[in-house]
Amino acid sequence: MSGRFWAALAVLAPALGVTLILSAGMTNAYGSGTQLHANAGWIPDGAAADTFWDSPFIDIPGLSVYAVHCHGQMRPDIQLGATGPPHSNPCYASMGMYGGSSDQFGVYMMLPGGNNAIYRSSVNYGPWTYYTGPVIYESSPPPAS
Repeated sequence: MSGRFWAALAVLAPALGVTLILSAGMTNAYGSGTQLHANAGWIPDGAAADTFWDSPFIDIPGLSVYAVHCHGQMRPDIQLGATGPPHSNPCYASMGMYGGSSDQFGVYMMLPGGNNAIYRSSVNYGPWTYYTGPVIYESSPPPAS
């Protein structure tokens, strides 16, 4: 095989992988809802024992990697496929945050021009649903100066 073939393969294979991951995240894993969810063990992070939070490293459709912090320890939380909001922090769970009915909603990304955005929503910490629409303001934006 020629050198051009291997050079093209080296570019196309990762591009195809990224495309498949992004499209899986946007389509709820192609309609299947399939999700790989993994997390490693807890490691000390140096924070005070009375602190807790979740912090994203990577948060794109189809792949999310969060640092879950609880009681001075941290562990990575990895989701691949039909990703959703992180919901494995035992500190939040002890406050009843993951139980019952809840919804998560927010602007994922503003689109060029500033009039439209990509939104995402989740029900009961399930997979994200993505859609586009006009920008929603809490109140009227201030007049341009």
